[in-house]
Amino acid sequence: MLKLLIQKISIAIISTIILAWILSLYFGYTPNAQETADTASFSYSTLFIIYAVYSLVIYATLGVIISWIIDTKIKKQLNQIVFYTASGAIIGGVFYLYTSAVPYFHELMTFLLIGGFASLLFLVIQKGCHLTVFKLIK
Repeated sequence: MLKLLIQKISIAIISTIILAWILSLYFGYTPNAQETADTASFSYSTLFIIYAVYSLVIYATLGVIISWIIDTKIKKQLNQIVFYTASGAIIGGVFYLYTSAVPYFHELMTFLLIGGFASLLFLVIQKGCHLTVFKLIK
């Protein structure tokens, strides 16, 4: 049980780093040459830290718990993919609705997609680690 928890937390940390890297490259970063005068802007490292903090909290709490539930209750691979995607999308949607003052449909859809992508990223890293790293540790 403790070994499984440590594995899931390490997967959450790896997933956080990859997701924060992707999000900071794709969303919000504006190169210095394209910045508009008198507007606030964040550096790449600042965006990475912001995305990593939010992602790690969600991965380490909800991601680990929901992953453990899905992995113990559902054995078919396709069903696991569906449940991981749905749970990630739900978490992304709830996070957006909780943090936004005025919800917009296109932004909600973006958060649903990011949540689904983040949960599938966790699943892919988990399966890859179980095939390689965790077999070597045994």
